[in-house]
Amino acid sequence: MGWLLWGGLLVLLLLSYVNQRQNITKLMWLTIVAVYLVCNVYVNLFGLLVPVGVIIAFVYMKKAKKPILTTALIFGLICVISTFYVPKISWSQLKAHSQDIQYSAEFNQVNAVYHFSADSEIHELLSKSALALQDKNPQSEINIEDPHVLFSLWVLSHQGLPMTDLDWLWYKAPLELHYYWQSSRFDELTNKEYIQFRDVGYMGVFTKSEKNSPYKLQAVYEYDRLKMNNPIIP
Repeated sequence: MGWLLWGGLLVLLLLSYVNQRQNITKLMWLTIVAVYLVCNVYVNLFGLLVPVGVIIAFVYMKKAKKPILTTALIFGLICVISTFYVPKISWSQLKAHSQDIQYSAEFNQVNAVYHFSADSEIHELLSKSALALQDKNPQSEINIEDPHVLFSLWVLSHQGLPMTDLDWLWYKAPLELHYYWQSSRFDELTNKEYIQFRDVGYMGVFTKSEKNSPYKLQAVYEYDRLKMNNPIIP
């Protein structure tokens, strides 16, 4: 995001000179860009911004008597202040925020959101929990990599509820623990799982990098109820 901000302000800076372009030589265009670049040099003094580049550019502008550089200096000052003080947001964070807005629209109120990276410890923990349930009933034909199995493990563990084995988890748990569940395949790489108790619901978003790779839990949305098609809880 820092490079995006820097590049965006540079483009706006150059556009601000469009009306004066007939009077600006190639050397002056290079000087304008150079002043903007110099302004981005700073010193971090115990958490305090010292805009060394802005000071140098200002002194140069005064000595060279080139007021046309004022705009470049202003843009440079805005850029260095923004880069230093505005919280840094990565593309992955921006994507996750956009996804949160999209998925949260399904619910009346979202109480909590949990995000998990591809190398998060949660994937190994869910896999170990699934294997432990499989060991209790080796004859079970339930796929331990199925998103519904993994999400049920996450939700019931989060609720502090005990689990018997895979067959119980798939067939009996919803009736005994009184919850509704549903799976929704968004596309070939995205799977959504819903588990709804009477007073709280959870939606898990599972994704995979390619068609033949396993699903991994990417995010969990804890909500009060769905806006539409509220399920009948057993």
